[in-house]
Amino acid sequence: MKKIENKDDRMITLSKCRSGIYKKASELVTLTSTEIGIVVSSLSGKPYSFGHPSIEAVVNRILGLTQPPNDNSHPLAKAQCQLLSVQ
Repeated sequence: MKKIENKDDRMITLSKCRSGIYKKASELVTLTSTEIGIVVSSLSGKPYSFGHPSIEAVVNRILGLTQPPNDNSHPLAKAQCQLLSVQ
């Protein structure tokens, strides 16, 4: 692997890779019911971010400004608990 020398090619590659990273992060959230935050800064200094439930919520959690959601906060977990309580 080596640095892409052409600036335009670097920007195109960043755009494509950023989309791929966001897609993988979204899949991880879906599969594991986790919170995730990704921040990418371009060479020009423009920040891009992806967060679930939001980048602000993830950052606040990391900084200790909010508490983690309880395990039953995910809609699928709530539905499962409701099914178990009916039986």
